[in-house]
Amino acid sequence: SHPESPGVREDLRAGLGCRADGAVGIAAVGGSGGGAGLLRRVIEAPPLASATLPNLRTVVVTGPRLDPDALPVVDGVEKRSYVPDLHRHLAACDLAVVQGGLTTTMELVAAQRPFLYFPLRNHFEQQIHVRHRLDRYRAGRAMDYASASPEDIASAMADELARTAVYERVDGKGAYRAAT
Repeated sequence: SHPESPGVREDLRAGLGCRADGAVGIAAVGGSGGGAGLLRRVIEAPPLASATLPNLRTVVVTGPRLDPDALPVVDGVEKRSYVPDLHRHLAACDLAVVQGGLTTTMELVAAQRPFLYFPLRNHFEQQIHVRHRLDRYRAGRAMDYASASPEDIASAMADELARTAVYERVDGKGAYRAAT
């Protein structure tokens, strides 16, 4: 079932242990280990915006090449090296913070979830192709890692949590078109 269908997102949230009284943020940077700096800034963000993000639980997914114990310990932030079925967590979350990978960002678009994304600086696909695709869907909020402080990230997180994501719909018929 699609996460936008009535009750499906609520069932996903319940199945993943999400509380009804709080928001859940997911921060994931893939498996390369190159996102440690971004994750550190994301971990610092919720305490800076505690007035606007009072019940935010953040799950930080480090990937296989970054030890979660190497990241700071902060109340309300869970660190995990791996999350099975990450796409389900992304569909259930209230906000995601990710790098600029196409698969992850398009899963968020399809699920109509608000997200911040930080395309890698010299990565052609993330800077040009993915950004263009996300602009076409009017999805996500692009941010620049080099200039985004933890305070900037906290503010952007609060802004995105306060709005309802309404993106162009993903038609989901690409495999059918390719096969024909």
